[in-house]
Amino acid sequence: MKKIIYIVLLCCFAQISFAQQDANFTLYNYNMNIINPAYAGSTSFKEISLNYRSQWVGINDAPNTQALSYSSPLKNNLGIGISIVRDQVFVLQETDIALDISYKIKVSETYDIYFGVKAGGSIINIDLNKAGANGSDPLFSENQSFFNPLFGAGVYLKHNDFYLSISTPNFLNGKRYVKQGNAPKAAVDNLHMYYGFGYHFKVSEEFKITPGIMYRNTEGAPSSVDINTTLQFKTIDAGMNYRIDEMYSVFTMFTIIENVKFGAAYDFTTSKVNQINDNGSMEVFLKFYL
Repeated sequence: MKKIIYIVLLCCFAQISFAQQDANFTLYNYNMNIINPAYAGSTSFKEISLNYRSQWVGINDAPNTQALSYSSPLKNNLGIGISIVRDQVFVLQETDIALDISYKIKVSETYDIYFGVKAGGSIINIDLNKAGANGSDPLFSENQSFFNPLFGAGVYLKHNDFYLSISTPNFLNGKRYVKQGNAPKAAVDNLHMYYGFGYHFKVSEEFKITPGIMYRNTEGAPSSVDINTTLQFKTIDAGMNYRIDEMYSVFTMFTIIENVKFGAAYDFTTSKVNQINDNGSMEVFLKFYL
């Protein structure tokens, strides 16, 4: 029972803290097509990315997320992306599988604007056996599974000096699982909107500074704001991210061998979650250029 109460409290604070139900990454700038389908194919090469995130390191059954994504430019100004994101916390496991298609319009020599759509589905499994409750409770008498379709869209403006991103990974409301009285009841995932902007200050041919901001808005929940700065020197990136009233992060990304980059981030929680647990969160990232 203590374990159940502990995890429930963590999840409640996580909902307040992240103001969203979608999987969340600190290194989202390096894997943007997960939240914005317009980003797919916006670079001149093919990319394969692998992410792993552990929320509150060392806590059993705390949230953890794995992601695999692919992005590639195609002919005729088209781009394609594929992503698989698996998110798990305690009894709940969700797997999102999506296909992204983007189209580029060249506005000028320095401006490109990409429009993208995302389509796929979420497979949600709730293993109530893990809760350890006695079989007489109707809420825990039967495991639950849902399939929720998803359809999202986005716009990505790309310039040599800056970028602008507006997107939602899913317009559609989906079902989850909550308790109402003594009976199970489906809950609804609300619309998530992402607004991002960054500006590249070129200090020299080998050194660049990029401050950026990401605003997340979820219907029916508090919004969140990330403010970050990335320093890029040759093939090494390093930076900090501050999520207002929630956490701050340090991160790095560098080339380990030709066409392969490795990244890592660590989050330090500053929200009320610290009253229960002050463990940080860790994220690692691999990107392959083809």
